[in-house]
Amino acid sequence: MGLVLSKSKPASKSPRLLPRPRHPLIVGSTAISLIATAFTTGTASGGKLICSAFAASTVPSAGRPKSFRVFHRGGNQRHHMSGVSEGGDRKSYPHAPPLATVNPFSKPVKNVVIVGGTHGNEYTGVWCIKSIEKQRQIWNEKSTDAPNDNIFSDFPTLDIATLLANPVAHMQNKRFVDSDLNREFSVEKLRRVAMTKSETHEENSSEECDIRNEFCFEENIDASHPLASFPHEALRAREIEAILGPKLIPDGLNSNGNIDYDNSNPEPLADVVVDLHTTTANMGISLIIPEGDSLMSAAAAYVLHQCQSKYGYESVQCLMHALPKRADRQNLSSCGRHGFTIEVGPVPQGVLRHDVVEKTQAALHSLLEFLHLRNLELENGNGNNGEPAVLDMLRQIYPNNIVPCYRSAPAVRPGELSGKISWPNDDSNPNFPAVIIHKSLQDRDFEPLRIGDPLFVTLDGTIIPYDGSHGDEVHLIFVNEGGYYYESSGTGIGVAVKSRFDWETGWFFVDSDDEAEASEEIVVEETDSYE
Repeated sequence: MGLVLSKSKPASKSPRLLPRPRHPLIVGSTAISLIATAFTTGTASGGKLICSAFAASTVPSAGRPKSFRVFHRGGNQRHHMSGVSEGGDRKSYPHAPPLATVNPFSKPVKNVVIVGGTHGNEYTGVWCIKSIEKQRQIWNEKSTDAPNDNIFSDFPTLDIATLLANPVAHMQNKRFVDSDLNREFSVEKLRRVAMTKSETHEENSSEECDIRNEFCFEENIDASHPLASFPHEALRAREIEAILGPKLIPDGLNSNGNIDYDNSNPEPLADVVVDLHTTTANMGISLIIPEGDSLMSAAAAYVLHQCQSKYGYESVQCLMHALPKRADRQNLSSCGRHGFTIEVGPVPQGVLRHDVVEKTQAALHSLLEFLHLRNLELENGNGNNGEPAVLDMLRQIYPNNIVPCYRSAPAVRPGELSGKISWPNDDSNPNFPAVIIHKSLQDRDFEPLRIGDPLFVTLDGTIIPYDGSHGDEVHLIFVNEGGYYYESSGTGIGVAVKSRFDWETGWFFVDSDDEAEASEEIVVEETDSYE
């Protein structure tokens, strides 16, 4: 029996059933439709909406004023990473952004979905969600010999669910079937459907529509065009968005590109989506969050402290993507109201390592602990059995709310979650590099790269130095990540800059002109100087 996605539903509401896809979906060797996997049931943990994690797998197809804090919003356009100009393609904000309509710290978090297998050959996340389901079984059976450490007894205020994101790729031990699933969740991609030629016979005719309407505009697409012809991950992304979201809501975006949650735009079913990843790069425990999400920023600050002080891990860091607009975020975790990614490495693809599993579980448990403690405080009037409130604890740990982090460069090419120093590829294979990363950079993630430092080596042994195209000094991330050899994932080495954020607002800030000027030097160009 496959893993389950269990989600709390108010007793007064019936399950939200999804539109039936025309093509069959497979579970093992049994063909079923996604709609058939949604049903209510009674368990020891109460009424749940159960959805098989394997059920939705598809048939694969072939003049800034000086102040102590200067907040900067990011973006995905080409610009300096912390530009300080008005107009053009750079933008900065000399003050904190306006507060959210609803204080994210005032509302309890209930539905938490933990995702593994977004990349099918990253086995750690799959192991972790299988472990959670085993703990669920033990908890439901109320076994007397059950271990004391059980995620469901430890965090009773949370309704925890699991999801195997890409079971087809996982069964094939592949990162993906057709394209990178973790690049398919921007609103633009969720809405875009490749059309057949229009009646006017224009070449490359295309329209935007919600794929869940199946055929969108009948005058622009042949009725015979089946959904099964879409790339596997493109269709799977829409199924996942329907389970965890909605994220894609027509005319539901405000001026900041974020969804306005009101009576006409329902909230996502998942309050928090936690996506578990591993990397072949020496990234340690990396806590990846989006810019502007104050609740996840506070959670990351808490997890950072716990992993270091409680579990004793030294290589732990926060990585913040400069994507304040939820609509622009391509990653799976953006389907929920809040998204959090845990990335641990190094570990080879398709391999399980006990130490990497333990690091992932330590970060995950710390995150769930933060959410649970905050829920208890809200239920008990900000008190937790006499213990300091978790937010007050963060204020003591991080003076002035300052949390160290790395800020990723904005993405500028298709397939990128963040900017990269790309390498040229072999003429005969777009997934095979024409250069190799210099040995001095191997396993040195988060360390600086300066102009003139060795960067690549060619077939004839020529060393290509870093030319400063992304700034005089940058910090490299995901160095020699195996997944970044794929064109659809965005080839190259990730680029970041040391930064800090305010955990209470979720925004970057600098506190001096020198720091602002240093961050302004980091540039991401659309052209590749190493071709």
